[in-house]
Amino acid sequence: THGLGAEFQAWFDKSKHPAYLPEWAPAHVDRTVRMVERDKNHPSIIIWSLGNECGNGQVFHDNYKWIKNRDNTRPVQFEQAGEDWNTDIVCPMYPSIGSMKRYAADTTKTRPYIMCEYSHAMGNSNGNFKEYFDIIRNSKNMQGGFIWDWVDQGIKTKDLNGKEFWAYGGDLGGFYWQNDENGVADGMVSSDRTPDPGAYEVKQIYQNVWITDKAVSRGLVTIENNYDFTNLSEYNFKWILFRNGVQIKEGILPVQLAPHQKKDFQLNLPMFKAEAGSEFYLNFSVTTKNASASLDAGFEVAKEQFKYAGDYFAKEFKTDTKLVVKNENNKISFTAGNVKGEFDTKNARFTNYFNGSNRFTNFLEPYFWRAPTDNDFGNDMPGKLGVWKSAHLNKQLKNVKVGEQTAAGLTINVSWLLGNINVPYEITYLIQNDGSVKVTGAMDFTNTQLPELPRFGMRTTLSNWYTDLSYYGRGPHENYIDRNHGSFLGIYSDKVANQYYKGYIRPQESGNKTDVRWLSLTNNQGMGVKIEGAQALGFTAINHSVEDLDPGLTKKQQHPTDLPPRNQVFLSVDLKQRGVGGDDSWGSLPHAQYRLMDKKYSYSYTVSLIGQ
Repeated sequence: THGLGAEFQAWFDKSKHPAYLPEWAPAHVDRTVRMVERDKNHPSIIIWSLGNECGNGQVFHDNYKWIKNRDNTRPVQFEQAGEDWNTDIVCPMYPSIGSMKRYAADTTKTRPYIMCEYSHAMGNSNGNFKEYFDIIRNSKNMQGGFIWDWVDQGIKTKDLNGKEFWAYGGDLGGFYWQNDENGVADGMVSSDRTPDPGAYEVKQIYQNVWITDKAVSRGLVTIENNYDFTNLSEYNFKWILFRNGVQIKEGILPVQLAPHQKKDFQLNLPMFKAEAGSEFYLNFSVTTKNASASLDAGFEVAKEQFKYAGDYFAKEFKTDTKLVVKNENNKISFTAGNVKGEFDTKNARFTNYFNGSNRFTNFLEPYFWRAPTDNDFGNDMPGKLGVWKSAHLNKQLKNVKVGEQTAAGLTINVSWLLGNINVPYEITYLIQNDGSVKVTGAMDFTNTQLPELPRFGMRTTLSNWYTDLSYYGRGPHENYIDRNHGSFLGIYSDKVANQYYKGYIRPQESGNKTDVRWLSLTNNQGMGVKIEGAQALGFTAINHSVEDLDPGLTKKQQHPTDLPPRNQVFLSVDLKQRGVGGDDSWGSLPHAQYRLMDKKYSYSYTVSLIGQ
């Protein structure tokens, strides 16, 4: 079935291009006639299809004419016809955004444009989904499409030890036979029907209640009802105002709007005095008032988030704590209140950093790679960008320069050469007066032939002592720079053990969060470390290393059950990570705006200790 109705397809053998051979016409006509006569009285059949990926020629021209003469109440679609005359719907597979824009802008086009397949949902995918609907919503001919596809087609089975897993191509004795690996695991939900993280993005974009910014800074929004039969009076509209992720005010907005009507609404929002380091976000939640056959009362059918005021990153650093520094014997020792630390200037690393019994010495180091997604394998990211996989190794210390202590604190500049790629990398540590450490990483590879980056960031490995994660960023589920419209900015808390999504049938990159202001990792007593960005960060904190999740240049027959979580936390703190893409899984790249194609990067974050 497709959507609310079934689009029955007459499947044909396409060898030797039977679409063009008259000797094949009787067989094609026979199949078409039997399909139509069998199913013509089923009201759920809303479109006839001439077939799938089978060419277009005189045979199909004749079949189209026969169906239209027999049943002129339903449209006929045929993807292979393209924009030829024998299809009532232009129904391409995996069109580019550019081709969609051209069709939408062409006023001579009159047929509906419905993608018969798009946004290939294989593994960690469905990036740039909003871009499709930015076009669809602004053109009457652009009428949507069918995501390929609904569910991962795994087979529940057990390994030799009795552990259950979902099998895919190459399993169950098929490894040495031709197979499509996890090619049929391309659903919006996993094999056990758990929604993949991408499904939440789709829900956000597909929602039928549109709330847009008319003048949010003055409390004015526009609400539009895109349901065909439902008045919005059947829903509760709640708004919530947040300051730095903490709720400060809420209200109910009475809304009555007939289908396909829109109206401006004025909210009674408070005014705020400008305050450095404060930002205000306005959230809307639209929920069902009453239970129905399919939805419980209180089910959220739509949501939206707007920036209301402020700038979180316009902070002023203030402290009454005094920083005391001693520099001798290749060691810098510092104290600020209860915080103490030591930095080894010979090896350019912190050897101690603690607050009472809370000790943290695993400062992050440069890192540029990610475990390939299915889309990454499709566009040969492991081969084309593989130089970055080992770029962090064999780095050579070139210089350590300790500055004079100033009102801001003590600066230590460390110059590295990334030996495997022959590129300098600069790290600046500013030990601040409260004992926190501001870290700045910078790299310039302008005069090189190096390819684009998979990520620009730093990583470290921590003990499993850090079991609890809290952060202020987009969530609660994993999100990426091209798939985060359904992930709202907020404060979220969970166990580190839950951050890796186990629903991908083949292990791959997972767990990223975007637009992060701060994150903290603590133990069950609240002791740990906090990292706060000088700009928005991305991060991953999971119990699997990139090396565990990366099979190499080609996929291996791996499953989540093959990779038990380690008793460690693998933390990456990034300026940015490449988008996941999703136009297709056999060659398309993430869109240009979601790739790291610059040659010069820098970012900063501050490390501080929590508890003692």
